[in-house]
Amino acid sequence: MHETILEKVSSLFLFQSMDFAVLDWKFHILDKGIVQKYSAGEILLSTREKPIGLAVLLDGSAQIISGDEGHPVLLRTITAGDSFGAASLFSRERNYRTCVRSLRACQVFYIPDRLVLEICLQEPAAAQNYIAFLSDRISFLNRKITAFTAGSVQERLVLYLLHLPLGSDGSWELDTSYGELSERLGVGRASLYRALDSLCADGYIKREKKKVTPLQLEKLELMIQ
Repeated sequence: MHETILEKVSSLFLFQSMDFAVLDWKFHILDKGIVQKYSAGEILLSTREKPIGLAVLLDGSAQIISGDEGHPVLLRTITAGDSFGAASLFSRERNYRTCVRSLRACQVFYIPDRLVLEICLQEPAAAQNYIAFLSDRISFLNRKITAFTAGSVQERLVLYLLHLPLGSDGSWELDTSYGELSERLGVGRASLYRALDSLCADGYIKREKKKVTPLQLEKLELMIQ
């Protein structure tokens, strides 16, 4: 497990282009970090509680969800090596806007907020990495907002698919029923099926039940630029 933690944490955006061995020697990151285990369906980050710290998913997978409990919107699915909690870590709001829920049993490594702050204050490169990461997340959310407010049904669907993890067979496995997916996307079920059929007919995807295979991934990505 130590090797897994070292691999995932040292690859975190915060330490990009930095010597992690030196940072760990200076700040004792691996020793001060907190490892927690979760079962499938558990909440990793609540909209009501302050984050434990900057989180790195060591294994398993989870969903990042935004919106109220009655109308949740899937922002993206994360897998081993991905992080969460960066946007809310130093927020002054008490009610955070994001919820993270495990899809499968997983383990998470948390770097406590005080330690993240200490690293950023003493290492300008780390602070720059943090700012760059948050800037990228803002750009992503702007695209997400555009797709869900002004985008077509097809664009909403493509954006949803692109943020599912690709399986070892190169396919996306839908994590919900088509009926629930239409509700998440804010579209009618018939419209959703028409968008799926259109993408299949145009040769962008291949669909078999809840498995969707991208045939022209680059063109799908261009649809939401």
